[in-house]
Amino acid sequence: MPNRDAEGSPEPLPRRVTDPDDRAPVVLDHSCPAPACHALAVAGRPEQASVLRRRIAAVLSPATSDVAQYLVSELFNNAITHSRSGDEGGQVTVTLHRFPGRVQVKVIDQGPRGDGSSTPHMRPLDLEREGGRGLRLVHAQAARWGTFHDRDRTTVWFELDRPRTRI
Repeated sequence: MPNRDAEGSPEPLPRRVTDPDDRAPVVLDHSCPAPACHALAVAGRPEQASVLRRRIAAVLSPATSDVAQYLVSELFNNAITHSRSGDEGGQVTVTLHRFPGRVQVKVIDQGPRGDGSSTPHMRPLDLEREGGRGLRLVHAQAARWGTFHDRDRTTVWFELDRPRTRI
């Protein structure tokens, strides 16, 4: 029975409060049948990495979710560090496609800063240097990965093979 105020009218339900930093617009891709494809765009701010991890965890099985969350965090941080996505008003788009036997994730940034262009690549290993290991981690954990440029955007993608389920 609902709670009632002094006049006997039902009290309204409390409003649900959502943290504004936990909101991300959904980018609709009509060429991909739901629920096999998910896409979202988030602001190019470091705290948005946790939003991406939660969204990845919500749509993938635990067997692939942990690695996918880790790799998406690495690529998101690379995007906001090395591209215009990390500038004021920048954003990063992440798409996730579930195919039979594999999951493909794309992290799409707004392209390099300045006039030059650069392609994400693995740096030579230097244990004294801070950073520079993100793509090495992607290379070690992903079944396949790569990069491509489309207009002013840079995409780094990776695929994880999904474990076969036993019947």
